[in-house]
Amino acid sequence: MAKRRQRAGLPSQPIDHLSSLPDELLVIILSFLPTRTAVRTSVLSRRFRRFRNLWKASPSIDIELTPSMKKPNYVAMFNTVLLSRKPTNPLLRLRLILYCPDTFNLSHSYISSLLSHASSLGLRHLSIEWWQHFTPCIHTVFSISSLESLTLPVRTYTIPSGTTLTRLNSLSLHLFRRNSAQVERLLSELCSLEHLKLWVYAGVFSLSSLTIKKLELYFYCYSAVGSAARARLSMPSLNFLYVQSTFYGGSQYEHLPHIHGNIPLLRKSVINLRGIHPKYVAVIAQLLNCISHVEELSLHLISWFDKYPFCNFLEPGKESPSFPNLKHLDARMCFHEHNFEAIVSLLSQSPSLQSLKLVHTELSCFCMKKNDWRSKLPRNAEGNYQHAYFSNLHLKKNNKKFMKLLNKKSSPKNLQAHN
Repeated sequence: MAKRRQRAGLPSQPIDHLSSLPDELLVIILSFLPTRTAVRTSVLSRRFRRFRNLWKASPSIDIELTPSMKKPNYVAMFNTVLLSRKPTNPLLRLRLILYCPDTFNLSHSYISSLLSHASSLGLRHLSIEWWQHFTPCIHTVFSISSLESLTLPVRTYTIPSGTTLTRLNSLSLHLFRRNSAQVERLLSELCSLEHLKLWVYAGVFSLSSLTIKKLELYFYCYSAVGSAARARLSMPSLNFLYVQSTFYGGSQYEHLPHIHGNIPLLRKSVINLRGIHPKYVAVIAQLLNCISHVEELSLHLISWFDKYPFCNFLEPGKESPSFPNLKHLDARMCFHEHNFEAIVSLLSQSPSLQSLKLVHTELSCFCMKKNDWRSKLPRNAEGNYQHAYFSNLHLKKNNKKFMKLLNKKSSPKNLQAHN
């Protein structure tokens, strides 16, 4: 092997680049690994076993508790990686994934002791995934004053008042009908919060904050009736809004409320809605009117199966919303005749448009009249009707030709000149 390397002009022994890295950089690399994987690096070399194992210096702990683990093993693991850690070795990130903790006889007091010890180590970022109700431990979580980000994708129906999370910058939480008032109160107490992510199961709620700049809303099934589903946003500092929902057409559930709000600084929005039924069009139109002052907009709208195509974002007989500041639009939907006419109408109300991306998405189900659902986009430079890209539309000459192209569906030759 050595002779072959010499013939190829390579050194006789391969260079060990890993051993040449400083301890500080190795610790950073180990911090990105799950803790159980990082522990196994102790067998690599003497260097990784130095100072009672190099992985113990990692500022991050990532533990996933699976049903296959036995109680003595996970208790020993918690004691080794967390409870035995001293303040001289700070802990910045903690991520716990606990599947059915009752199966392991994990008491809430034991979990609280883990969180309390993590707090004494200066914990800044905490993420907990739990398949059971988390309420007994929630007071401990909201008492960790050093937290800068908190992710709780668990069923949390009770949120304590008088929180000390004055440094919290990012929060991910479930919003239920039972805790919506508590979430509203919590937002008023978080003076440094800039990023809020909510999994929404409530039909009526109100969110108010002077500091939030980024808001993500993921809507799931909840029982509500028509106009009774509504959301009020009062966020004067908000500049990014993400909305995602999955509809089940014709079911008894509503999944997206009428959204109203005071969001004057909103500059970018992403709307990702699937399974749209005709009865939801008014809700989507209201949402577009609410965000009509954005500069960047991404629309991903997938219709529910229906016999005849319908416009999924513009109410029949009503004018399209005006977007005076819109510069960049990315629209992905089934561009049948009604959607195509509506998008042209919307673009005519967007005088500041600079770039446009239109992508035709095929329906995933079988329609009775497939020809009615075919793309009406003008044929592009590649000779198909599936997508169209336009740029430099802020130039008056280009914009005029662009609108003419969309309205008359010009020939491929003309389209290629302006694509």
